[in-house]
Amino acid sequence: MLNKIETAFTKDFGLEYPIICAPMFLVSNTKMVIATSEAGGLGTFPALNFRPIENYRKAIRDIRAQTKKPIGVNIIVQSSNKFANEHLDIAIEEGVDLIITSLGSPREVIKKTRGTKTRVYSDVVGLEHAKKVADMGGDGLIAVGSGAGGHAGDISLFALIPYLKKHIDLPIIAAGSIVNGATLLAALSLGAAGVHMGTRFIASQEALVNEAYKKAIVDAGPEQIVNTDRVDGFPGNFILTPLLEKLGVHSGVVETVLNQNSKFKRYLSLYRAGRALFGSPESKASYKNIFSAGHGVGLIDEVLSISQIVEQTVREYHELKARLP
Repeated sequence: MLNKIETAFTKDFGLEYPIICAPMFLVSNTKMVIATSEAGGLGTFPALNFRPIENYRKAIRDIRAQTKKPIGVNIIVQSSNKFANEHLDIAIEEGVDLIITSLGSPREVIKKTRGTKTRVYSDVVGLEHAKKVADMGGDGLIAVGSGAGGHAGDISLFALIPYLKKHIDLPIIAAGSIVNGATLLAALSLGAAGVHMGTRFIASQEALVNEAYKKAIVDAGPEQIVNTDRVDGFPGNFILTPLLEKLGVHSGVVETVLNQNSKFKRYLSLYRAGRALFGSPESKASYKNIFSAGHGVGLIDEVLSISQIVEQTVREYHELKARLP
């Protein structure tokens, strides 16, 4: 075991390293969660990855049967997730250590988890939402920067992390292009208490995605990452594959005009979100055939096991830190 990396986040959860395997829709699975937590980080998964709801509870119990180390669940708290309350209740009942909220207000999640062992960290992309989370009593922030895969923010982590830290006294987890020891070191030096690694763990042996997805990550550079709302109705970062190029990444003239109507825009976003979340593999665009990834793809050269990724990341972190003046 390599030397620990101690931060407020690792002390709070009893971790060896401040690394979260980010919850990724249709990517995260029980093997990835177990492997990350056993390697000294914290494995998480989206509750919506397991349907019907009975499979979600079973997934938590299967993970608990194979690791006693901390684990986390991501719950989408937006109205489009009609299972949010059930996801929350089961997570609390099963003693999940961390809940990561996204796409909405975490108020109800924070309220229900008070007095339990479960902590609540919330995705934020700017100061306004971060302040609201802090005022509600949230335990931490996932600061999603412009280079993150999926639903990324607009602000560079180099600005976002110190900006949030200046105004809010909560542990901050950096999310966006964290793929190795150098980017881990950079995030912690900016004031982060940990990192959210997603894209790097997709190119792992434990990820049960098709090989084309893993190959696309290994082969892509940051120039191939495009931001579009045409996959699920919300701006997100995706690899520009031939399928996505055919679909188009920008709105046409008619759609642009119609989007001036707030009701139409909301309807279109919800329609695309539903198609992406619950659509069939033949859907024109869904997470099943469009590859989400962050700007860090250019630093990913091979598919490794999760334990190798964590060890390699931590080893590089210590080596680089020792060489700093």
